[in-house]
Amino acid sequence: MTLAASGHREIFGVDFSGAKAACNKIWVSRAEVADTRLCISDCYPLSELSLSKMSREDCLLTLLDLILSSKHSIFGMDFPFGIPVQLMKGLSWDEFIRDFPKLYSNEYEFRDINRQLSGNVELKRLTDKEVKAPFCVYNLRLYRQTYFGIRDIIRPLVISDAASILPMQPLRNDVPWLMEICPASTLKKEGLYNPYKGKGSKEKANREHILDHLEKKAVDMSTGIRDKALQNADGDALDSIIAAYSVFRAKNVLGHQNTLCELYIREGFTFM
Repeated sequence: MTLAASGHREIFGVDFSGAKAACNKIWVSRAEVADTRLCISDCYPLSELSLSKMSREDCLLTLLDLILSSKHSIFGMDFPFGIPVQLMKGLSWDEFIRDFPKLYSNEYEFRDINRQLSGNVELKRLTDKEVKAPFCVYNLRLYRQTYFGIRDIIRPLVISDAASILPMQPLRNDVPWLMEICPASTLKKEGLYNPYKGKGSKEKANREHILDHLEKKAVDMSTGIRDKALQNADGDALDSIIAAYSVFRAKNVLGHQNTLCELYIREGFTFM
């Protein structure tokens, strides 16, 4: 089943965050596929969905509600959907997700336990090695994303059977699909992995170069959306666009997810 044949034409690229001020850091790009092009129709931080300041918990509930209300969409999510198989204590992916709050009571315990189990070695999943992901899932710069992404987004969807989490679950047309993506890995594959996060002129020039490349290759967006991505120095707006583009790139893989190796079904798989 391909993206075009499935009827799942709307794509959401999500630059995720587990920070306390997550609503300012989580950016969402909304897009549709038109023939061979990806058309970005909106790009915004999650904070724009509420008039009041939201806590991290409220923010993640807002994102979960967006997913649940978008049944005919595909979400490219920028956080790991699993951990290295060596650290899973023999559990299947489904068992691990369901037991997640019992295994780790908070994000710090998630990092500490996995560091202890790995002997302080930063183990990477098979997919992390293959896509050249910058960090392991419990790295200091990523562990909050992994923890809150699995606990507050993936687990509720698994418990309620309200989505297809790929490639661990079969495709269903009556629910949204979630795909793990990694903007850094996509940029590496495109030969665009240069520093682009920061207020300096060099970083801004690199954001502009990335946008030029995406627009030339397959992405259409308004001047306003392009300016948002260019002016957002943290790179979160651009990452959400790259997330949507990653889903668009991976559309032909969707019909073959059942042929992926068993380790991906245990640990998760990064689409790009």
